[in-house]
Amino acid sequence: MLRSFKTIRITVLLVIAFLAMAHASFAFSYTLEISESELQKKVSAMMPMKKKNMFVAVTVSDPKVDLIKESNEIGVMTNIEVIALGSLKGSGRANITGTLNYDAEKGEFYFRNPTVVSLEVDNVAKKFIPKIKKITQLAITKAMSAYPVYKFKDDNIKHKLAKAALKSVIVEQEKLLVTLSMF
Repeated sequence: MLRSFKTIRITVLLVIAFLAMAHASFAFSYTLEISESELQKKVSAMMPMKKKNMFVAVTVSDPKVDLIKESNEIGVMTNIEVIALGSLKGSGRANITGTLNYDAEKGEFYFRNPTVVSLEVDNVAKKFIPKIKKITQLAITKAMSAYPVYKFKDDNIKHKLAKAALKSVIVEQEKLLVTLSMF
């Protein structure tokens, strides 16, 4: 009888400890809301992006940010200006998608895997489009990976405490919901 009472007491204590730890892990998570307009300002500040080689010069400008709920990605439609072989000029649109990468040490978010999904350029021969796409991909990868899309503020206590591991990134109601957790 005494032994079963001790077993029940230990079981109850273990359950209480487990529930306390579960509650504590929720207490150590933080969800940051980044609006589409905040992202728009940051991405606009990165532009224009320019990249050229011996044959082609590409300028990417005027971004329009769109949060993609179905894939939890950030979409960016941009204008593109192309000068090929010094005299061929064209303009069009590029569609870029990517996700967020979080650097916990710096408390900064960066585009991860920005990818040119589609590219349309008027007045340029179709044979140049793959080369233009490649140069555009290099330009956006370099620029979007180097500049933070969002940075925690040093004067905000919640932001200081939230510098933890990235748990999830979801798109909901035209906002990017970024959840960080200590565990």
